Amino acid sequence: MTHKWIPAENQAIEWIDVSEPTVEDLANLAKTYGLQQHTVADCLEPGHLPKFEMVGDVCFIIVRLHGPNDRYADTIQEMTNKVAIFFNDRFLLTIHRQPQVFLYELKQKHVVGGPCKSTRFMVLKIVEAALNSFQKPGLELDERISQYETHVFLDNTVRDLQKNLYYLKRQASISKRLIKLTEEVVQQLERQYENSPELEQVWDSYTKSETLYERVLEDAHNLTHVYLSVSAQRTNDVMRILTIFSVFFLPLTFIAGIYGMNFDYMPELRVWWGYPAVWGVMLAITVGIYGWFRWKKWL
Repeated sequence: MTHKWIPAENQAIEWIDVSEPTVEDLANLAKTYGLQQHTVADCLEPGHLPKFEMVGDVCFIIVRLHGPNDRYADTIQEMTNKVAIFFNDRFLLTIHRQPQVFLYELKQKHVVGGPCKSTRFMVLKIVEAALNSFQKPGLELDERISQYETHVFLDNTVRDLQKNLYYLKRQASISKRLIKLTEEVVQQLERQYENSPELEQVWDSYTKSETLYERVLEDAHNLTHVYLSVSAQRTNDVMRILTIFSVFFLPLTFIAGIYGMNFDYMPELRVWWGYPAVWGVMLAITVGIYGWFRWKKWL
């Protein structure tokens, strides 16, 4: 599906938006606008990372923006959508597999009666929107970390907490990597063109997104260490209780084992005070162990 958007105030600039392109569509676009085949082929690769390439007088950019937030998404293709951009001073060509609402919003704001100054202006707005798309999911990840921290420190059980922490760290790591690669795109745009207010806004969006995900990753790592420490502490508490019980019952079990042997000639076996004497020894051992534990402050 192809849309052709032309700003009313400058008929020399055209914006062609292509959604769900076929191989034939891309071949026609390459022929019409003089695009290189290897750059057009990159448009068909769903997992291509952000990049900037200058081929002749045409700039080729790939940006990725965050898609629907899936709690258990852990790949680039599941988490993000790709938009390929070809542009020069005369035209702007955007290619993507799925319809992108943000492009229509940019069209309504800057093309339909808006201040569309140049193709570079629109490219910077697209890159800025791509970076801004990571901020809401990043805030949601930050909120999830706060919730997990509350459960961990208050000793509340969270089902599949370790699994959730893995996916949270994985999503934050992928997002930060894509944001870092987008920085190279912005740097190349800065080298190609002079500084402008639009470029400053892109840098602001980049800084906010990168800072957000750095904090999320750091908090996720810290929470993982805390969770493992708390889990180890709980295991130690359980082992401590079991050890205490075993220390109490080990000598009693030994005594019971000695007097449970079936020998005819055992001392104290046939005397009247044998049974209460064994009970007395057991009680004395128990009291002695308890007093020793209290003296060591283990209880």
